Amino acid sequence: MSSLRIPATSLMLIVLWVQQAHTQMVSRQATGNGPKTLLEAVNGTDDTQANKSGSDDERLDPDRPHFPEATTTVGKDRVVLESGYTFAKKDSSFLSHSYPEALLRVGMFADWFEFRIGQNILHEEEKIGGMTNVRSGAQDLYLGMKLALTQQRDLLPAIAVIPQMMVPTGSSDFTADRVLPGLNVDMSWEIVKNFFSVEVLIADNEVAGKYASEIHTSHFETATGITAAFQVTKKLEAFAEWDATYQIDGSERGPRHYAVGGLVYFISNDLEVARTG
Repeated sequence: MSSLRIPATSLMLIVLWVQQAHTQMVSRQATGNGPKTLLEAVNGTDDTQANKSGSDDERLDPDRPHFPEATTTVGKDRVVLESGYTFAKKDSSFLSHSYPEALLRVGMFADWFEFRIGQNILHEEEKIGGMTNVRSGAQDLYLGMKLALTQQRDLLPAIAVIPQMMVPTGSSDFTADRVLPGLNVDMSWEIVKNFFSVEVLIADNEVAGKYASEIHTSHFETATGITAAFQVTKKLEAFAEWDATYQIDGSERGPRHYAVGGLVYFISNDLEVARTG
């Protein structure tokens, strides 16, 4: 049996912090920034005209709030910290606070390679049968790396892969007590330049149980997401998204579908606010 879920309305504040040494900036500009994808590096090509990422005064492409992550990396010698706060409420039955949603993205070795480490604290209150269950604490540590494989070429999408894992460092309310591996594949197409783009995610991860009765358990899950994003103005983006998760370990729990929409306002290159629901 499948189910459709429209998530509770939430408000997300996202801050991007960027650090890059001045001497490294000069070096990058002098060398033309080098190949931006693994395919360019393997083929010995450097198509900087097709890829404008890496410009130091250009707005970076963050991994959130879309379900699919960006298909670009932050660039060699650049450090980006994405941090945010999410508040979600569904009637009087569910309430959650999520912070700092920290994701540290470090460009190293080459422009197409990115190391990633993330940490978050979660507080949840859920009413079930007249009882209120409260869970609060740190979630397991996230470790991963992003490889930008290709840029978009006509109908062929830009592609990035993210091998990743969750390490059991979280509180007793949320830890899975084991390493949870996974792999995300992200694809994107710019359909109308500077106006309309499509993003797709296909992910296969071992994930921790989401409910109190499933603490310290895990299962394999396939997730898919497709996002249509419209650049309404230079600072305002509207997006619509359809996400789905499929438990693949033999459980009778059916697929879950989510319809998501929202607005993203870029206050500056380093600060954005998102309203989703």
